[in-house]
Amino acid sequence: MLIMAAAAGPMQAQRVHGPWEDATIAPRGVMRAGVGVHFGHWSERFARDAGSRESLGTDFTRDSLGSAILPGIGVLSGGLEALVGPGTPLPLSLGPLRTRLEVTEVRVPVTLEYGLTSRVGLQAVIPYVKNHVHVSAAANPSGVGATLGLNPAWTFTGARQQNEVVVTSLGSAAATLTSELQRCLGSMDASCSAINANREGAADLVTLANLTADAVASVFGTSTVSGSAYAPLAGGSLQQAVEARLGQMSEDFTGFLGAAQSGEWIAARPVPAPLLAAADLDLLLGDPTWGIAGRPLADFEHSHVGDIEVGAKLILLDTFGSGAVSPSLRGAGALRLAVAGIYRLPTGQLDLPWEFTDVGTGDRQADIEVRGFVDAALGSRLWTSAVLRYGIQRPDRLVRRIPDRVGDPFPEIAREHEVSRDLGDFVELEVAPRYVPNDAFALSVLYRYRSKGKDTYAGAFDVTSTDGTPLSLDASVLGIGTAQTEQLLGLALTLSTVRGYALRQAMWPLEVSLVHTRVMSGRGGVASQASTGVVLRLYRPWFGGNPLRPS
Repeated sequence: MLIMAAAAGPMQAQRVHGPWEDATIAPRGVMRAGVGVHFGHWSERFARDAGSRESLGTDFTRDSLGSAILPGIGVLSGGLEALVGPGTPLPLSLGPLRTRLEVTEVRVPVTLEYGLTSRVGLQAVIPYVKNHVHVSAAANPSGVGATLGLNPAWTFTGARQQNEVVVTSLGSAAATLTSELQRCLGSMDASCSAINANREGAADLVTLANLTADAVASVFGTSTVSGSAYAPLAGGSLQQAVEARLGQMSEDFTGFLGAAQSGEWIAARPVPAPLLAAADLDLLLGDPTWGIAGRPLADFEHSHVGDIEVGAKLILLDTFGSGAVSPSLRGAGALRLAVAGIYRLPTGQLDLPWEFTDVGTGDRQADIEVRGFVDAALGSRLWTSAVLRYGIQRPDRLVRRIPDRVGDPFPEIAREHEVSRDLGDFVELEVAPRYVPNDAFALSVLYRYRSKGKDTYAGAFDVTSTDGTPLSLDASVLGIGTAQTEQLLGLALTLSTVRGYALRQAMWPLEVSLVHTRVMSGRGGVASQASTGVVLRLYRPWFGGNPLRPS
């Protein structure tokens, strides 16, 4: 490369184009084909309502997996209160969740530009995108904070059988005491002294035992009752309260009836749940039994064509001359103006509603975009381009899961419905100065500001949650916090043989650029992305003659 630069040194500086968009089109009858390979990475985003950076795993990192996040937990309150007694605190949580997300992306855009006339060019961009989301999720990393776990009675027959022993013993004790209350009415038998001394208390104990039996069945489950999806955690405060209550009831029955034949009237205890672990979290999220029916938190990859662009560009004014064959400017003053119309096809692959951490390859939604271009020569070795883009995003329909709040990590399957979507229109301003020391090299920088309006979603649905709770869903919540701004900086080094080819000093007319970009600031969930890549553009005459090599 240094040899080529030295050889080109004596020649007048040529306006090497580089990878950024400008007001040029391919010369008439020439196809300007390009391909790039860009490697992107991000593990942070800019917050929805502020410009601060936050981890991509923020929505999936929770201090408590409770009723606000998971279906079925809230309905436990009534049954647990019957088990532990009124006034006992009921902290219902599967414990904390810590999640880290990282995205690596390989983007391969193929660009095709054809010079239809000296002022009209056709163009297309076909991006191929491969996204890989790396997920690291840890439930209960410290083992502190959980009071619930997945109910073992849902997966183990032995747990249901033991729970049924508890229910049976409660029913047997209540039936025995009821019988004794009838027998002892008006009796002076010594065996009736404890009962007759507190007949109201004995009757209350019968009522409590029957209510507790029903609560054990509804919460823990038996062979005939499925029970709740969740159960008190082994060794946790709730399970300890349940066991203490059953122990006290057993003593109360002994006080009225004397010792049971087995030693205790309520000898068994319901089977508690184990601490939520990785396999349990996968089961909770993936098994439809628990109502979410999503994909567990694990690595995921999309590999698909992105949203394809087609359009045309019209040069309104050009005092530069042909960028391929004309001699370079000796000073400032040259100007080129152009406009373009772009239609973006909905060919990308969307992120999936049941895949909570994936990244799609496009919006899969049609856009109409207009662009204005200005190229200006600032000197014999310096010129700049400015591009203004305005995009109108067309409404469509798609399937989404509708949460109650923005950022809810695991919306259940009952929330999945087809909704109307209208992504916010956007405007972009891009400025790219280029320093061109000779015919072969250019160093260029890029600044881009992008602003997108708020997305709009519509759709209202009345459904029933997995646990039987009625839900009223409003799809408009999906649009909260979706207005975006973004500022990006880029740097590119370009080697060009186009001028050398025109002078018969190079075999192929091409440009090779090394490119690096980084999103410096933003809001609305914009990814804090850095990308490095290589872009190659080749000029090829299409129909006879060679406008790149004038005679």
